[in-house]
Amino acid sequence: MKQPYLSTEWIDPETGAKGYLVIDEMKAGFCAGGIRMRKGVTKEEIQRLAEIMTIKMAGLGMTVGGAKGGIDFSPNDPKSKEVLKRYLEAHTPYIKECWLTSEDLGTREEDILQILSELGLNSSVQAFIDKQENAPSLLKELQKAMKARYDGTALTELVTGYGVSVVTIKSLEQIGKDPLQAKVSIQGFGSVGASAAKFLYESGIKVVAVADIQGTIYKEDGLDIPILLTLKDSKGLICRKRLPSDYEQLPDGKWLEVETDVLIPAAIADVINIEVVDKIEAKLIVEGANLPVTKEAEEILFQRGILVIPDFIANSGGAGLFVSVLNGNVEGTPEAIFQFLGSRLSKTVEVIFSIVNKERILPRMAARHLVEIKEISPKEV
Repeated sequence: MKQPYLSTEWIDPETGAKGYLVIDEMKAGFCAGGIRMRKGVTKEEIQRLAEIMTIKMAGLGMTVGGAKGGIDFSPNDPKSKEVLKRYLEAHTPYIKECWLTSEDLGTREEDILQILSELGLNSSVQAFIDKQENAPSLLKELQKAMKARYDGTALTELVTGYGVSVVTIKSLEQIGKDPLQAKVSIQGFGSVGASAAKFLYESGIKVVAVADIQGTIYKEDGLDIPILLTLKDSKGLICRKRLPSDYEQLPDGKWLEVETDVLIPAAIADVINIEVVDKIEAKLIVEGANLPVTKEAEEILFQRGILVIPDFIANSGGAGLFVSVLNGNVEGTPEAIFQFLGSRLSKTVEVIFSIVNKERILPRMAARHLVEIKEISPKEV
């Protein structure tokens, strides 16, 4: 692992919890990355995630380096918000000057924004906004985007899944498969999996299987995703009692084995590993979740001609919301943001596949080349 630009360690005076800020790179005076809180988080983990953020920002066409914040503390502890507040207070100088941040695992955007407001900051990306000539309009559009709704759902809950759908469609095109003739199987029906299914369905693509912790729901000629969306609860569990009678209910792991062209693991890490890799016959795996495919499995799949599109490209839609407004100068409306993400991510997928085809390397390795590539700026999309 390369050495980061900056690595700090903070100790909470009240609980003794450790916190970290790692800046992988600074570009144009800025870095970006959310704040993670979980018991057992390490500086090494935060450093790896900061490096991934550098690649994610490059893939979104924003000239900003990667960073990540981390707090070794349980988000379920009653004192977690107090710890977060003291962490943010200690790191306010970075947020004021160079660090664009947001929520991540174990933290909530609303908590971060409330605390920053108490500390005298208008936004978690104020460092960038304050240094732009159109600062007032940028802040207004970003606030509009964060509050926007689309089809009755908060835009912030949809953009990641939308990005997954765009990457899936473009990747199918890149391997010569007509998306309208393709079949998709999705693990996880939370915000990412459900929204990815929604946008794929609306694009005319058959989602033949959806899995939650209760098992796999399957229909060979495609599920009616709008029906499933009405049957899911806030945790992504689908009510089986009201399913159409022609839907098959299979064991959980069967989502990997059904006849399909694309697998979208959008739930847990390491679900595709060497124990199950031989069961996979899909042509593509698009990582909706973080780290759902192990390194060993990915290499075996590559040798079999099955490509894995890495999480830091496939699920970058959340960061893309910020980028669309801050760097793309689009209005904070769902339509404008979706259009930006569609163009941006499609271009990035094209570049990644051109590198894969030329160098014969894993898409994950090809994506790392984005950091050095200059020709895919937002002005092209």
